[in-house]
Amino acid sequence: MKRSILVALGAIILGVIGILTVSLLYGLTGGKFPYDYGVVLDAGSSKTNTIAYKWPGNKEKGTGCVTQDTTCLAPGGIAEMDPLKLDTVINCAKDVTNHIEERSRPRTPLYFAATAGMRLLGLSNMSRVHDILIHLNNELDDTGLSVKAIEIISGVDEGIYGWISANFLQQTLEIPQRTKPWIPTTLGALDMGGASMQISYALPEYVEGSTNVKQLKLYGQTHNVFSHSHLCFGRDEAHRRYRYLLVKDVTMLEIEDPCYPRGANYTITGADLLKRPCTNSTSLTVPDYLLKRTYTFMGKSSPDECKAAVASLIDTDLCRKTGFKECFERLENIPDNQKYLAFATYFYLTDFLNITQASLSEYENAMQTFCSKDANQVRSTSKDKYAFNHCFTAKYVYEVLINGYGFKSSTWKNLEFVKNIGGKDVGWVLGYMINATNLIPEQARTPKALSPTALGASLVLFIVLVVGTVFYLLNSYRKANKNINKATYGQS
Repeated sequence: MKRSILVALGAIILGVIGILTVSLLYGLTGGKFPYDYGVVLDAGSSKTNTIAYKWPGNKEKGTGCVTQDTTCLAPGGIAEMDPLKLDTVINCAKDVTNHIEERSRPRTPLYFAATAGMRLLGLSNMSRVHDILIHLNNELDDTGLSVKAIEIISGVDEGIYGWISANFLQQTLEIPQRTKPWIPTTLGALDMGGASMQISYALPEYVEGSTNVKQLKLYGQTHNVFSHSHLCFGRDEAHRRYRYLLVKDVTMLEIEDPCYPRGANYTITGADLLKRPCTNSTSLTVPDYLLKRTYTFMGKSSPDECKAAVASLIDTDLCRKTGFKECFERLENIPDNQKYLAFATYFYLTDFLNITQASLSEYENAMQTFCSKDANQVRSTSKDKYAFNHCFTAKYVYEVLINGYGFKSSTWKNLEFVKNIGGKDVGWVLGYMINATNLIPEQARTPKALSPTALGASLVLFIVLVVGTVFYLLNSYRKANKNINKATYGQS
């Protein structure tokens, strides 16, 4: 009897454990959205940065909530590389792929997106551009990812993606737009790289037929975004053109540079100065022997002459007269009520001068003071290896913002110079990935460890076991009591 009771109690415990186990297996497993991944190769003018992103597979109103997962940096601009020797770039793509779950790789999109460095190469050698892109396409297939695009993005798109990044990090993309009256709920974006610069901001309505306005659907909101890009007017290429314009006579090998500190000098080869895509003038024939010569630029520390020389960079008439392919286009009617995030060169320059939160007059004073310093004074106050170039950059940023884009004292306060937002760098690549998620199908929830049918059958089985065993024990208890009572009454 005791043995049968122990067996029955064991059956009840087994049944209860079974009920709890199948309930937990059903309740705690599956039903979650797996992460999706995407990889972007950002091929800039000086490096290629390969970034893996991830986002929950259910997305937010059709757009992924993207976070950076891992990165790999390959130094050197891809436009300068041998098309058949792109190993550092390919190896980075493979390294990043290793951080993605193997089962997710076939559905993980890979995008190679080159910017101004390759756009510049296209001005002078389109066949080389094709060779690089074809070789990349062949090699990137070996990563096991789904190659979706091998492209050179336009300057307008680069500006759009920078705008998306800035507003995603500021969490302004989901705020409903107010159009009557128009009050911007998003921030504009100002980006200056080495070879190009972009400005972008939202408009109250779409402009039909405009190549500078794109309509975006992000997180359930529609945004009409204006973007303008200036190729050859990034910091490095503008500096190269500035030096070109200082050379009044190509046979004179020593030239004064009013933006460079007095007591310092630097040299540039004729080929690097006169025959690059942004300085290859159609109105000037340069003898081959001059391309092999070296030009020496001697610092002068002359702020006023520096300002005049830099101002010539955005003189469209002078640009056309000089025979350059790319000329500055001044922008008018930039909205006065629009706030902007200014990053990349804008931030690094103002951070160097310690004026990221300064007024326009404070910017002007800091610029004038720095540009008046000689080489020894600059060395004594800064260890930055590019410090001697910052006078030019300060004057150039000023000319672009004031005379190119039309900012003034009353609207300078709309500019916020930032390196990152919430610890995340602001740049176009994040925006590129966010926009791409709109085209990636959502994933289904992960399956549960038990199907509803298996859950139901298991619960019925274990419940029947428990209930049946309880009835058995109750019945056994009643019989035992009856026998005890009979024995008691019989004795009496």
